[in-house]
Amino acid sequence: MSSKNYLGLFGSLLVIAGAMSPMLHVPIMGNWNYWDLHTGMASVVYVVAGLGVLASVSGRDGLLKFAGWAEVVLILLTLLAIYLKVNDSFSFIPFKKLAKAATGLVKYRWLGWALLAAGSVIMLIASRRGSKKVKVVG
Repeated sequence: MSSKNYLGLFGSLLVIAGAMSPMLHVPIMGNWNYWDLHTGMASVVYVVAGLGVLASVSGRDGLLKFAGWAEVVLILLTLLAIYLKVNDSFSFIPFKKLAKAATGLVKYRWLGWALLAAGSVIMLIASRRGSKKVKVVG
């Protein structure tokens, strides 16, 4: 295996570690990781990260690039969905300041998000093709 393969494997493992890390802190309920947020999306993230591991080990740059971009899209969709859900969860409270204070109690745990983002970017970097070397004859 080349260094690009190890880099892609490292990125895929970072995505898996990020998905298992706390991503959100909800009062009374505690820290939530990807599986606690949404089991369907978490399953897709784990399967795509597994594809990244498989692509890294087999040396398939196209599959690794697909897995990296799929992870980026899934992370952004999840972050957007969580943001909208948190800001909408307390809309039933008729007092605006109280609803905003309740929304402020839900905290993001950025380590899990950072690991996910770093892993997917590393997967994309590892999937780049090497530069073509010009052979000088003479």
